[in-house]
Amino acid sequence: MIVLGPGQPLAGPDLEAVAEAARQGKPVAFPTDTVYGIGCAGMSQEGVRRICQLKGRDALKPLPILIDSKEAVRRWVEWTPAAEALASRYWPGPLTLVLKPTKEGRLLTSQEFPTLAIRVPAHPVALALLRACGVPLAVTSANLSGRPALAWGAEVARALGGQVEYVVDGGRVSGTESTVADVSGGPIRVLREGALSLPQLVAAAAGAS
Repeated sequence: MIVLGPGQPLAGPDLEAVAEAARQGKPVAFPTDTVYGIGCAGMSQEGVRRICQLKGRDALKPLPILIDSKEAVRRWVEWTPAAEALASRYWPGPLTLVLKPTKEGRLLTSQEFPTLAIRVPAHPVALALLRACGVPLAVTSANLSGRPALAWGAEVARALGGQVEYVVDGGRVSGTESTVADVSGGPIRVLREGALSLPQLVAAAAGAS
């Protein structure tokens, strides 16, 4: 486990070691602005399978994708006006947008699902890791399926430490999961309410139109 002090960045050899593990498809756990996540390179089918297995998650259900900037998003998903309005207001932040994948984005999802969930996190450790990896990460909450999401690195180490390559302990995070909103076309649909509510999203989209 890599333990970071208050305000300490993930950097140097520690950052490169965790990034290399993630690039190779090895599961790593780290803090985000919402809850602790467990992830690996999004195109590593074996890594995604391992994460689903250790969580007890349906392997046919694709994992959400984290990227390091709004500017990179069009490579992976078909952007919509609603997505632009919400991302401009809430990214980086606790909002996961569900959109149709591009041809390249289909490599990050499964054939059974026509959409891709994507987010830019607002946490320095997560962003540093994404930039060091240089690829999108497939990330889900670092807890067993059906159990509460975890907000402390020590909790993650106890729950999953023996099954992941690294646990980056960045202290406590908010513990409130991101809101998941489908903005692939038509009215905004909230698939999971978290840090943001549907009225907030509708107001933000209306204000940008």
